[in-house]
Amino acid sequence: MKKILTILAATIVSVALATADTVFIPHMYGGFGLGSKMDGDNPLSEEKQSYADSWIAGMGAELNVPVSTYFGIQSGLNFFINNYAIDDNVTGQLRYYSLDVPFMLTFSYGAFNFVAGPYASIPIGKIRGSKDLDGKTNSDTKINFGVVAGLGFEKKMGTGRALIEGRYMFDLLPMKDDDNEAIFTRRGLLIDLGYKVPVLF
Repeated sequence: MKKILTILAATIVSVALATADTVFIPHMYGGFGLGSKMDGDNPLSEEKQSYADSWIAGMGAELNVPVSTYFGIQSGLNFFINNYAIDDNVTGQLRYYSLDVPFMLTFSYGAFNFVAGPYASIPIGKIRGSKDLDGKTNSDTKINFGVVAGLGFEKKMGTGRALIEGRYMFDLLPMKDDDNEAIFTRRGLLIDLGYKVPVLF
């Protein structure tokens, strides 16, 4: 998998070197875990999810390489703090960190942008619990995969363009504990604030 990601990154950089309209985009993300769910066999699965406390935050950077007037390829590296919280008889959050590598196709028309594509997500460290869910557990999920889609609006600002975008991320696999039992599946609705910086070669 690491070889595939390395080849993918090298390909994107190579194309970017030959493309004058390539932009570098630092991002900041914030939003909520909407639709995350406990596995049906988990004793906590009957508890009600607290969407307000199931927040997701992150930051990262992506490179957008146009391949035609309207279409492009966008990839990068994003770091996320992922929370799952319940608010019925048990109070607390389950939290884990991840590095996400998206590979998206983009469509731009005027000031509007649409992005969509798959991503690989690599969990970092242990799944941690707070309050009633206190403790740490090793994750048996070494790599996850998902699909992301987003719609954004950009505006010229300085030498680049400010970007605000809504993204929905959808993990295809559940997070599992060290007993290989599914705990929850991440779904996220995020607001993305970014800035497109022209890359001149």
